Amino acid sequence: MKRVVYLIVIGLATMVGAYSCKESQIEDLSQPDPASRSITGEGIVVGNVSIDNEFVKVPFKISLSGVAEEAFQVGLTLNNDTVTQLINNGTLTNAILMPSAAVEYPTVINVAYGNDSGEGIAIVRRSTLERNFGKKVVFALKLSAPGKGNKIAGGKSTILVVINTQDLLKSTDLHYLTLNGGGTYNVVYQGTYIVGPAGITIPLVVSLANSPSSAFNIKIKDNVDTISTLVAAGTLPANAIHLAAKDYSLDTLVRFNTGASSATVRLSIPWPVFDANIAANKKFAFALSISDATNHVIHPTNSKLIVTVDPNVNLDNNSYISGTGTGLTARYYTNYQMDPDDGRAPFVTRVDEAINFSGDGWPDGVKNSAGVSLSRDNFSTRWTGEFLAPVRGTYTFYQTRWDDGSRLYVNGVALVNDYTTQWDKDTRKGTIFLERGKRYKIEAHHRENVGGQQAYLEIEVPNVLSKRVIPKSQLYPTP
Repeated sequence: MKRVVYLIVIGLATMVGAYSCKESQIEDLSQPDPASRSITGEGIVVGNVSIDNEFVKVPFKISLSGVAEEAFQVGLTLNNDTVTQLINNGTLTNAILMPSAAVEYPTVINVAYGNDSGEGIAIVRRSTLERNFGKKVVFALKLSAPGKGNKIAGGKSTILVVINTQDLLKSTDLHYLTLNGGGTYNVVYQGTYIVGPAGITIPLVVSLANSPSSAFNIKIKDNVDTISTLVAAGTLPANAIHLAAKDYSLDTLVRFNTGASSATVRLSIPWPVFDANIAANKKFAFALSISDATNHVIHPTNSKLIVTVDPNVNLDNNSYISGTGTGLTARYYTNYQMDPDDGRAPFVTRVDEAINFSGDGWPDGVKNSAGVSLSRDNFSTRWTGEFLAPVRGTYTFYQTRWDDGSRLYVNGVALVNDYTTQWDKDTRKGTIFLERGKRYKIEAHHRENVGGQQAYLEIEVPNVLSKRVIPKSQLYPTP
């Protein structure tokens, strides 16, 4: 294999010599000093090209027309112009110029006293060969300024190095970087993400094929416009949206540590962003790709990933949602305790911000259009509307501070049904499981016979929500 590379180099070096022929012929017109030697660029040293996990070492040689009578040096520089010319005129096919930053070479070759040759080693980054797998990667070194009166042989000033990547590597040898396998990654409720008090973090894994190497960096690009294109094409559902930049965070620069075969990209979404999209049931989508790896090869397809986040992930969010409610619709009836309900019109209909009443001033402030206050005895009240559950869990609804009779319905379920003339009974409570952020129909009845009166509608969720009167923010009146 290495001999094939070597023979290619020698043959092409002859072609390069043609481009410097005119200059060499002029040099050959002068008579050399008897002690000087003619220097020829020989090319790659046969059998000594080596490759490891990160570098390819390419030994090259120069020879002298005789042994050196004094030690001296020969300068070396990259000769990119010659390579570019050979590629452009078709002499070199399926070839690219080696980037200058990808090859290290000695700036001089030392020739020791009594030797008729000298060697140097060019070190090429393996990742450059892998990124251009299937092509020839070419660079050239030009000999210059030999010391001690020595001269460069005519037409022999350039060492052309042609590395056929398929001679050194197989496709299975490539260090491909892939992003979580590529394709589409659906983040669903109770899937692979980390729940925190502020939101969720989705760990996305970038994998490195084959043996790990020294530390390097990659960048992650978020292709915002891709999401709308995929939605328009029907590839993503119509409810998929890409979030505004302020609504999420993404690791855009990721470091692979030395010896690491993988690295993690973190995509974080705060809970308030989920809450803001509850009603619309929006699915969040991101089009991510690996870019600008400082080492190794970005896989042509598996480096791209569409990440979708199902709105049900918000079920793991149990932070308190404060609503925008204004209270419940209250219908007050006088001289009538609403049992049975014969359909008579209420004394007054209004919105009560909360069911949070004691006998002090209630129901004195309940007045009809004529300014007449509701009687303190022999009246009843029906509150209707919706309750926005601020957290997820099993709720206990209390009508224990209630004088007199009580009824309570939540989501059509009768939690309390004790419409008697008794008051403040500990048994007037009921439980029901409610989902965070959902609105449920609620209806509460109050009956006042004679004497004192009060009504406090309270809730509690064990270990999540302490016992409290349902606030105005969570109550919405019936239209």
